[in-house]
Amino acid sequence: MPQSSDKLRAPRVPVSLSSVQVDVTNRLGALTQATATGFPTLDQWSLGGLRNGNVLLLSGGSGVGKTAFALLVAYMAARSRAATVFVSATLDETELLSRLAARALYREYPESQTPYGEIWSGDAWTDEFTRGAVGTSVNVAVRKVGQLFHLYRARPFESTLEIGAATALLWGRHDRVVMIVDGAEAFSASAGGDASRAAVVNSDFASRMTQLGYELRQLAEGGCAVVVTAGSEQAPYLACAATLWAELLPTSRAVDTDPPRDRALGSRTVDLVVKKNRVGKIGTIPLKFVAGGALFEERKHRGAL
Repeated sequence: MPQSSDKLRAPRVPVSLSSVQVDVTNRLGALTQATATGFPTLDQWSLGGLRNGNVLLLSGGSGVGKTAFALLVAYMAARSRAATVFVSATLDETELLSRLAARALYREYPESQTPYGEIWSGDAWTDEFTRGAVGTSVNVAVRKVGQLFHLYRARPFESTLEIGAATALLWGRHDRVVMIVDGAEAFSASAGGDASRAAVVNSDFASRMTQLGYELRQLAEGGCAVVVTAGSEQAPYLACAATLWAELLPTSRAVDTDPPRDRALGSRTVDLVVKKNRVGKIGTIPLKFVAGGALFEERKHRGAL
């Protein structure tokens, strides 16, 4: 009777510190440049931002702004000349470009109150002035990040093995690569390509999410930084493998002092609660989220622990 692949696999041998000392010392002295997230306090707490080998887990409830936050991090990474790939099973290129255009519109046209939903649906193109402003904003977004920002439309339950293969070319051409995996629930674990083991792992949701977290960390260690979004209930399964875990939480603080345009675009306050940070501080970073403008910005933070 043939033995199982697990029994045939060679045992893993523990290594001594003396045998890895030179390699690790060289590695520590040649760290890649950090990629700023665009949030000064978060960058300060993470010692400069995202680095190859790091996994940032961003969790939160439905509609709190996880995708908008992750997309802004991706945009800022591309602006800093890091190759960026946004992996999503639900976000298509039309919605992605509409969100980026809405942010540019907010920045470039202070009088505009056009939310990204009207850009995405096409309603914003019916008015001559708005059409011109939106067209210019699309061009601004593409000009700033178009060469370094990539979208990967994943199939539902695509595995980390397929995601890694699809983005591996970027690793060889760029010193800094940031991969955003939007909606961890839509992906499956590969279990190292072992089909029988993958079937067992993916048959249970908790096991799938836990394995997925560790596999995303392995991808990061291969030569990139990973940002992954997940619902609040799923996040604890992924958090064990994360370098940094932050959760977006809605608040009850009023924003009556916001300008009329921000209120018209659905501005609200949220807290970014840094719950786990293996490289720095934890604490709460108050944010303002202008939903229609696809924009997050820091408010005065409360301090770190």
